[in-house]
Amino acid sequence: MFGLRLAQAFAALVFAASAGTALAVGLGPLEKSGITSSERKGLYLTVSNPYRTAHNFRVFVEEDSGIAPGRVTIHPSTATIASGAHRRILVIVDGLIPGEEVNFRLCAERIEERRVTVHARVCSKLGARRLRPAR
Repeated sequence: MFGLRLAQAFAALVFAASAGTALAVGLGPLEKSGITSSERKGLYLTVSNPYRTAHNFRVFVEEDSGIAPGRVTIHPSTATIASGAHRRILVIVDGLIPGEEVNFRLCAERIEERRVTVHARVCSKLGARRLRPAR
């Protein structure tokens, strides 16, 4: 009985000590899509810093997520965000042809200055669809 309680207390201590390193950047909304009649579609997302100090963050198109990264412009793609603050970013999908629909994943992560054991990131599912011309 005493051994079990000791093991539970140790596990709780390890979890509490590592909880600060398990934080991840915030990105929202986690799913968003839009329709356009032009070859470009813009979507706004918000990147949040949950850490106790300011950090540099980057936002990028996940590889093999359904779109060539060159078709997506992210402004800004890197930013320093203060503790507890957030930053709005604009994601623009280019080169949409009439009737085309693209779906892809956009991810955000803290830029690490040193090697870490937990590499936390969060991704959103984004979509853009261009209308077909009226007949």
